Amino acid sequence: MKGEEGTMTEANTSVGGQKPAMKGWVKAVFILSVTLNLLVAGVVVGGFLATERHPPRPPVGDVTLGPLGDAFSREDRDAMRRAAERSGTDFGSMRKAFRADMDRLIAALSADPWDEAAVRDALAGMRARTLRRMELGEQVMLDRLETMTPADRRAYAERLRERTERMDRRIGPPGDGRQMPPPPPPEE
Repeated sequence: MKGEEGTMTEANTSVGGQKPAMKGWVKAVFILSVTLNLLVAGVVVGGFLATERHPPRPPVGDVTLGPLGDAFSREDRDAMRRAAERSGTDFGSMRKAFRADMDRLIAALSADPWDEAAVRDALAGMRARTLRRMELGEQVMLDRLETMTPADRRAYAERLRERTERMDRRIGPPGDGRQMPPPPPPEE
């Protein structure tokens, strides 16, 4: 019996002592594996880059600033969110209350027979919470504007003007005679 290092089988040699080429199915699996790995890496990198370019809207939206809040710089929005949190605002509770209001409304709308009083109560609760968020947003915004320099306020006003014009281009200026499109026909 020869020593192990001196033995060679046909399975691991090829002509001229070179390594054998990959079999067709092994090559296909290898290419598929590399392709999938590159695809996953592309999705991860793409998601990271998209978040860097367009970060998620900050939670200050929970205090209902809408387009007024969007015109603030990212730093201003972060500062307003921190100020709202320092004042005792609990955004998590606000979201839970909104969800509870929505669940009540959905249940009332789904009731048979129709329960108008329950729908009115659910809508009233939603309105009261929305007004509270608007009041909080207004105060946080006013406090932030007070700390800004005149140049910062002018820059904010310019961003607000640009957003208003963009909205007018998208949906038309007020009083342009456009009407809302008709509702879709009811499903049968």
